[in-house]
Amino acid sequence: MESTQQTRSTAERVRIAFFGIGSVATAALNLCRQRPWMDVVGAVRRPPPAGGGRRPLPEEWRGVRVWTDPERMLEEARPDVVLVATRSELVSVLPLVEICARARAHVISTSEELAWPEVEQPGAVASLRRAAKTAGVVIAATGINPGFAFDALPLVLAGTAWDVSRIIVQRTLDASVFGRDIHRSLGIGYTGAEFRRAVSSRMVRGHIGFAESAHIIADGMGLEIDRFEEEIEPVLADRVHVLAAYTIEPRETAGVVQLATASVGGQEWLRFELSLHVAPEAVGWETRDRIRICGENDLDLMVQPGMPAVSTTAALLVNTVTAVLAARPGFYPPGRLLPSPPWLAPYRPAGLR
Repeated sequence: MESTQQTRSTAERVRIAFFGIGSVATAALNLCRQRPWMDVVGAVRRPPPAGGGRRPLPEEWRGVRVWTDPERMLEEARPDVVLVATRSELVSVLPLVEICARARAHVISTSEELAWPEVEQPGAVASLRRAAKTAGVVIAATGINPGFAFDALPLVLAGTAWDVSRIIVQRTLDASVFGRDIHRSLGIGYTGAEFRRAVSSRMVRGHIGFAESAHIIADGMGLEIDRFEEEIEPVLADRVHVLAAYTIEPRETAGVVQLATASVGGQEWLRFELSLHVAPEAVGWETRDRIRICGENDLDLMVQPGMPAVSTTAALLVNTVTAVLAARPGFYPPGRLLPSPPWLAPYRPAGLR
């Protein structure tokens, strides 16, 4: 006679699809394959450029049906949840989110600007809420930052605080896990002069999402930010760094240091510090995350060796699926819908929609 667990394991699985087949999506795909109650039914990749040939499919995606037309994928694959791991910019992600909502598929996205859309597009939250409630789906933003390290985790830690006079979040990362395109957007791989020009033209923005994280924390504590500032400085290489796709020469940028501050009531209340380098040990950096809640009784949380960007973002994408399926329709920024712990049983969690 079959056990209850064996019977449950044959229940209907959650159908998962992806927008994007990059490093985060690939890591999330591999994690989905470890969850017997998840069924990856398809993915969408960008079409090849005009006149260009079809790019080979990465080895990890063999066996997954991949489309270049999002609407066709949604119609034919009929996913329950779409994991969107494409671009940071809201203008690129919103159309994909809207297409999914019309197809009545839940959405979990890593877009940094989606974490607090009002920063870039005032009124976007109301539009997202309407779309989600009309379709009866959940639209959720997640990620390691924004989404967790710079906002959700400080909010959770602050729940044990007597008061909060200031919050400081420091994060030091190994940037070698990213490809050249992401390096260029972060400010890595430039001469000093090129870096300054790229920052001035906003070709280089470094980490996107500090303003979004600041608003998530302030909103979670009923406060309003009256001043927000950020800056980015290059870290020039003093040696050759040979990476998988290219080489960084001495006097080119091998890393960046970013600082963002937010003031409440005329006083600095939030301070974010992010240090990225392709070889952090070469400059004496130790990868780590540190959150300090300052007040009558200070709290100081250290995570060592830190939360790796790709694997933790992928875990948040996948672990948020159960939270999304248990939530009421609507739009949820980070902090409003925390990820569930990994569901490690072989069967779909009970009580999910």
